[in-house]
Amino acid sequence: MVVNDDEAVREAICFVLRLEGLEVCAHADATSALACPELPAAHCLVLGDHPPVQDGCELLRLLRARNAAAPAILLAGRVTPVLRARAGVAGMAMVLEKPLLDNTLVEAVLAAVEDT
Repeated sequence: MVVNDDEAVREAICFVLRLEGLEVCAHADATSALACPELPAAHCLVLGDHPPVQDGCELLRLLRARNAAAPAILLAGRVTPVLRARAGVAGMAMVLEKPLLDNTLVEAVLAAVEDT
């Protein structure tokens, strides 16, 4: 499951994950993701972090409350020690800084999916 408010980023992420043969459902915002009936079956959550519109750590808390137990990867434009600490407390499996280089995201998602 991909949740990112930037349409171009969301579509690009979905494209590369589908190339790997993964089924992907994408959402532009927390409301849509939280209403998704497939949420509990997700094997990996890829969450954007664009405060104040979309705080990835808060979104993960809400998703967990809806029985989303999958590993979560946070994508952020600027990763600081404070953000890494918040993400760790929230239960993120990984924090990746944009721009994403090489196959970093694909490799992280595939590793997360293998672990579930």
